[in-house]
Amino acid sequence: MKSRRKFIKSSLLGLTAITFPNIITANINQNYDVVVIGAGAAGLAATTELRRQGGKSVICLEASNRIGGRAWTDNTIFNKPYDTGAMWIENGDSSPFIKFAKKNSKFKIYKERSTASEIYSVYDGNKIAKNENELWKIYDSAQASIASTRKDVSPIEVVQNQDSPWFNTAHMLVGPWEMGKDFSDYSCKDFNFDYDVKFSGTYHCEQGYGALINEMYKETPVELSTKVKEIDWSGKGVKIITDKGTISSKKCIVTVSNAVLSSEKIKFTPKLSSEKQEAFSKISLGHYNRVALEFKKLFAKKAHDSYLYYKVKSDSAGSPKGVGITINPSKSNLCLCDFGGKFGLEISKEGSDAAIDFALNELTNIYGSKIKKDLVGSHFADWSSNVFIQGAWASAEPGAFKFREILREPVAEKIYFAGEATAREWGTVGGATESGVLTAKKIKT
Repeated sequence: MKSRRKFIKSSLLGLTAITFPNIITANINQNYDVVVIGAGAAGLAATTELRRQGGKSVICLEASNRIGGRAWTDNTIFNKPYDTGAMWIENGDSSPFIKFAKKNSKFKIYKERSTASEIYSVYDGNKIAKNENELWKIYDSAQASIASTRKDVSPIEVVQNQDSPWFNTAHMLVGPWEMGKDFSDYSCKDFNFDYDVKFSGTYHCEQGYGALINEMYKETPVELSTKVKEIDWSGKGVKIITDKGTISSKKCIVTVSNAVLSSEKIKFTPKLSSEKQEAFSKISLGHYNRVALEFKKLFAKKAHDSYLYYKVKSDSAGSPKGVGITINPSKSNLCLCDFGGKFGLEISKEGSDAAIDFALNELTNIYGSKIKKDLVGSHFADWSSNVFIQGAWASAEPGAFKFREILREPVAEKIYFAGEATAREWGTVGGATESGVLTAKKIKT
């Protein structure tokens, strides 16, 4: 299996606010050397790196009431750690989060098993098996077709076997589950372009990925609940106009999602180039939302961090109407059902009840109606409707690969951009973190 780019959230979830020792009150009358906008992984990493360098006054502004962005662990919904967004620690062998966790007794981490028969199961409509050769044949064929295509076209133009009864399932895995987008909506060239990043294993954290990130950056000063309305770069420096007043700086680093930037919720004065604006919209966020289910007794006697796939029988406007199922993630004893692509957005619009009903019905078709009697809790993490993010992670639309580099380019050596969308290992927390550090190192004041 190709690495999962799970990077998905927040205030819309009705989560209990946390009190952080790192919260400060911004002095709107003060001039700063650098203002960092957004306290997700990239913004936190950039702020921390700038402070580490010394000699610069730095402030990080966050619109929501918490830090972490698309990585958030909730402990209140099920009274146990539940990652509503990012949960797989990619490239853990070199991850700064894993290095931090190994030195911190609060966290228990472990590497995901590498044997496919240990972690993957397939339901063919009659039974659950350790393997389903036809599915993996279609899956491998789709991967190979996309990987061998160097053109900036959509996978739907190159992937074969679309008449197979397992095609929708393979499509879901290589499309919505991996990319947050359907085959028609992302570029083969972008899928392949890994920037020489070598995959080095996936790790899990029993206390939650979001909790790990929060602990690692607990000393990083952040001004929460501060909405940036405008970035004025018409003068010598930059003026950051917020709902709390105006902050002046020499430089700023913007780490908010491309969906927020393309919606123009943050105004730039003067306007950015048409190419830069197009980059925001063409390196667009997909959709990836999550239903978490808790049962009195987990219906599947599976080892932790197991994945179940099944024959997805229908699609909606070219988007498979199915879910990727993760059983007992990070030893939480939960079952996660993840929706992606256009169907993920459709479920978001239908609301929490519809999402939970769909997920539960899919499981019932596999394990029988008896599991409903054991259901004790459920939750829908809807990232698509989160006003501070508006989706999952970013990838190039067909024909838009060139906008990757345009997205990374600074503006007038005043405004810099960082985040998962600009990262070498795009779509991941680790990539966002690296992007924040590298961008901070470029700042000269």
